[in-house]
Amino acid sequence: MSITITQRQSFIAICALIGASALIYGALSAFAGEWSRVVVSLISLLITVLLLAAYLRGWEQARHVLVIVFVLLIVVGSVDVETVYRPNLLVPPALALVLLSPPWVIGVAIAGVLLMGMRTGWSGPYLDVLNLIVYTVVVGLMLLARAILSTTARQAEEARRQAEEARMRAETLVESLAEANAAQQTQLEEQRRLLALVATLETPAIALADGVLFAPIVGHVDSRRASALMQRLLEAAHSERVHHIIIDISGVTTVDSMVAKAIVDTAQALKLLGCDVTLSGISSKVALTLTQQGIAISDVATVRSPQEALQRISAGG
Repeated sequence: MSITITQRQSFIAICALIGASALIYGALSAFAGEWSRVVVSLISLLITVLLLAAYLRGWEQARHVLVIVFVLLIVVGSVDVETVYRPNLLVPPALALVLLSPPWVIGVAIAGVLLMGMRTGWSGPYLDVLNLIVYTVVVGLMLLARAILSTTARQAEEARRQAEEARMRAETLVESLAEANAAQQTQLEEQRRLLALVATLETPAIALADGVLFAPIVGHVDSRRASALMQRLLEAAHSERVHHIIIDISGVTTVDSMVAKAIVDTAQALKLLGCDVTLSGISSKVALTLTQQGIAISDVATVRSPQEALQRISAGG
């Protein structure tokens, strides 16, 4: 569980702690009859309240003033400093550690020792070498803890920033993939449309008369195109209620046995729909292929040209 506290909240908490401590210290001093300490406590409480009010009104320097005043109050308010050592000089550096920067911690620590030395005439327990070493070590540990916390905070902020950048990159990638997918879908739809158009152009079905369609086949015919031919003509015969279809293969370059059988199968399938079929433009090569493969077209009328087929249909009608 992590606790997040702002600079403003920390200053308010410190002022509340100092104020409560001043009240308790003043009450105990009054009970003991030490009125000088009561005065120091009241002064500390008053200054703390005034600085808190100033800070809440936006005066940021109140933090610095609080630390400086606290150093002076501890130096002036401490008793028996010539004979008794108390760790109260560590409080101002601790305040500076929370409220201010590391240079302030060092400055306040040095100022406290110097002021206390001036008060004691540069003698006494506060200037004892061992006490000074302990004091220096504790202040150094404060600075080390501050450095560790600052490093951890920077690392956490860097990790948060990297995570945010990674999230933004992921969102950008998702958007790019979505756009690419949409573009691909559009391209696929366009390809389907073009393929449908090509299939329609490959096997056009032209109305020559009421119920009569003309389907010219031009170019090379493979199995795919033969299948498309059958599907196209069956759909046209069913949807347009066609009763006669003229399939012209004079423009076909080559016809093998598979293609020839596919054309004949198409004609037979159309007849199942009640649609008569006439093949026109059968070349000698195609006729030879049909004969050699034994593909019968006895059920399909054959003519030399589409004009002849149309004449027969008109004459029969």
